[in-house]
Amino acid sequence: MSKAIRIAVIDAVPKIYWGDDEGITDGEKFVELLSAQNNQAEFDIYYAAENQLPESVQDYDGYMFSGSPASVHDEDDWINQISGLIRQANDLNKRMVASCFGHQLVAKTFGGEVGQNENGWCIGNYNLNIKHRYEWMQPEATNTSIFHFNQERVTRLPEQAISFANHDHYADFAYTLGDNILCLQGHPEQPKRAMNNFMISVDKIVPEDEKKTARRMIENGEPDAHIWGEWMMRFFLN
Repeated sequence: MSKAIRIAVIDAVPKIYWGDDEGITDGEKFVELLSAQNNQAEFDIYYAAENQLPESVQDYDGYMFSGSPASVHDEDDWINQISGLIRQANDLNKRMVASCFGHQLVAKTFGGEVGQNENGWCIGNYNLNIKHRYEWMQPEATNTSIFHFNQERVTRLPEQAISFANHDHYADFAYTLGDNILCLQGHPEQPKRAMNNFMISVDKIVPEDEKKTARRMIENGEPDAHIWGEWMMRFFLN
């Protein structure tokens, strides 16, 4: 799979958190994940929490929105600016893929709702049931696993959204909105190293019993990051 495409990676992690995983940013991880699927793709990273966004939405074929320690309910200007970018990109029918915080912000932007996960923190490698098939889902898979690290979730999808993956903690783990938006709650960009490093950063926040579950789930097999990486790139090119 090799085709020229320009993708803007919108990294929503504030700079104060960049040291949590050896100084490697989420934007850099998404470039590594996606570039492995298409050697003709060009990427530019924008650190939205540092007030970096593309000057023109038209400059890119697609947009990748990252996760974040922030909440979509925070009142920071940069969050509203990302939401505005999402609306502009959608108006131009740009391809968008959004993970975790990005997935939640897309839902909120288009009328969905985001709230606390009733089961507390969801951290680790969780198995997913793929309940709806798309042509860009190559290789085919009915079950995959992927790392999670979140406390909030989408509790109501926007109208017209199609839920296509779920697990025990989330009825709507992943969804599409129209033909140009793909959203997922998990983190295909994060390696196990990062998950363990993030556990250190939230040591005083996560309750002890949930930390035990998280550590067990981080070791729950090898996530299918390569499958999701290929799906995401095929979606951008579809």
